[in-house]
Amino acid sequence: MVKKHKKLETPTDDVATEEKATEAAQSNSVEPEKKENIFAKTATILGSAAQWIKPRVLVLKDKMKNISFVGIRQFAENAEQYALDKLDKIKMYPYKSNFKKIFVAVKKFKLKKTGFVKFFKKNGRKLSSSWKTILTVVPLFLIFYYAVGSQIVEDMDVTTEYDVPSEKSPLFETPDSMAFLLKREIDDKMWTPNLPVIFPAYILDNMPNFQIGIVDAVKDVSGVMRKLSFNTPAQNKDIKDAYKLLDYAPNVWIMTRKSALKLAPSSNSQYRKAAKKLKDYRRNGIFTPQAVDLEKLITGIGKKLQKISQANEELQQENSGDFFDTRSDDLFYYNRGYAFALWQMTKTLSADYKDLILKMNVYPEWTYLVSSLKRAAEMKPRIIRNGSATSVFVPNHLIMQNYYLLRALTAAEKIRNGLIREEYVRQN
Repeated sequence: MVKKHKKLETPTDDVATEEKATEAAQSNSVEPEKKENIFAKTATILGSAAQWIKPRVLVLKDKMKNISFVGIRQFAENAEQYALDKLDKIKMYPYKSNFKKIFVAVKKFKLKKTGFVKFFKKNGRKLSSSWKTILTVVPLFLIFYYAVGSQIVEDMDVTTEYDVPSEKSPLFETPDSMAFLLKREIDDKMWTPNLPVIFPAYILDNMPNFQIGIVDAVKDVSGVMRKLSFNTPAQNKDIKDAYKLLDYAPNVWIMTRKSALKLAPSSNSQYRKAAKKLKDYRRNGIFTPQAVDLEKLITGIGKKLQKISQANEELQQENSGDFFDTRSDDLFYYNRGYAFALWQMTKTLSADYKDLILKMNVYPEWTYLVSSLKRAAEMKPRIIRNGSATSVFVPNHLIMQNYYLLRALTAAEKIRNGLIREEYVRQN
């Protein structure tokens, strides 16, 4: 049987304690000597390493001075082959062949081998070698660019109307409708009268005149509003600023028309500022409807209607029956835009002065004015003709438009006379 011996415990007598104390003292005296030896050896190694590195660094520095871009260029030229050679040496890499195929494919890829570029270059050679083709394709492209692009832009809309609030506010509503008309043409659509030749809408003829007519109508009414009796000093300043901005030329894009090298604010930016001034004018005072102010407004509207109606009639007499007539459509669409703007503003005036219109017994004449302007604005013939007044086959659209303008002018005169009559009766 194998006997198991128990481990003997360490003696704890005085002799053993003295021996341990002696060994600890000897070990403490040896440690400083070992540390000093380690530091000395480390310093010796670093010194020898510095002596070995220093001359080699100097040699490398001299070699770096002699390096030229030729060597770098040669390395770049041989980099592809170098990478392939290194890739061949990797025997155990499982995806070596796949990476090699990809690398070779990238190396050999050239843009000229793609189908799109081949087609483009092939047809490009044909175009460049054939002036006949160029002279055919370029005009066709320009015709398509201007014809299609201009039709996309053209929008002489008379269905988007100002929504008069159902509840009457203490503020003057008409300036807000005027700002709406400006925003509609400037921001919601494209302002076409000032577009340069690079835009397809440059060739448009009817829409620019339509938009100019709208702005002129707003400008003319704002000119009358400068004389209203309830204007505060702040409102006087706002409406004068708005009129001045609306009096700006409609065909300014970036450069002035007088000097092509002189910058100028665009018509769009000026009319946009005018719309803001009209809104400020509305906010800066309380509206008090008075017969004298309504008389001023309707008198101003009547004078402008008489002016455009007279211009319409003069063109009829001078150019009716002409085979080539390029001015009839310009005037027709200018009058159409003017009538549309007046229609919107008189509709809003009827809400502002509703009680006064009923009180002065001019309501039938007012509705006749609004409906006549609406009819003039809604006329939309396909081709504008200024035919002879006695012609059976060629119509004259200016005469028909002038009929509605004269109806509106007659209604405006009746309203003015009615206001004067009623005011005189009330005062006496």
